[in-house]
Amino acid sequence: MSNPCLDVVEEELTAAGVSYCVEHGGKHLHIHFGEDHQHLHVIAKTPSDWRAPLNERALIRRSLAQLGYRHFEQPPAQALVSLTDGEPTCASYHVADHFSKAHKDVLRAIDRVREECGQEFDRRNFTPIDYVDGKGRTYRAYCMTKDGFTLVVMGFTGSSATEWKVRYIEEFNRLSGQAKSLTPTAEISLLRSELDTVVGLLGDLEGRIAPPQRVRKTPFVRPSVLRRMRRMA
Repeated sequence: MSNPCLDVVEEELTAAGVSYCVEHGGKHLHIHFGEDHQHLHVIAKTPSDWRAPLNERALIRRSLAQLGYRHFEQPPAQALVSLTDGEPTCASYHVADHFSKAHKDVLRAIDRVREECGQEFDRRNFTPIDYVDGKGRTYRAYCMTKDGFTLVVMGFTGSSATEWKVRYIEEFNRLSGQAKSLTPTAEISLLRSELDTVVGLLGDLEGRIAPPQRVRKTPFVRPSVLRRMRRMA
């Protein structure tokens, strides 16, 4: 039977290029690793719950970092998802980093989803953006909503991918609740719509109202001058 805790530990040791062997016995698994298998990492044969693999990954990464085998940079939780115009979104290049994929592969998955999901879903859930790397080069990327992210990562498999899916979904839900408590999005949208309607009506009225006609005034002539003009005629 598969053990997800053992799977993540083996993934991390393999990624770090560290030799290891697994010793079975009792209620625990003993994982000996290092050049001479001098280091020991112990895990339970039966994980306690769904969080156990996440804890084991954190523990083995810490051990590898302390022993000098590999340096890990854990991205801050707030970097996973951010608020864009009051809606939680994530960036495609962050997804690529966290799911250990090349960004071009994530873009390929996004392009495939966009082709199949329909224009309305595409417009609401995928926003093209640019990002600049450390060398000043500009690349295309996407800003995705929770629905867009879910469709894109649906095909990403493996225990590590599942962990990141859980983390992203939890962060999407957290920020979604935060946005609802801070910003009445529906009310703002309604007010904007009503304001646009009023502005449009004012524009129509201005176009229909004709500019005032200029009245030409007749110059005043004294009666004595008029009589003199008649005699001369």
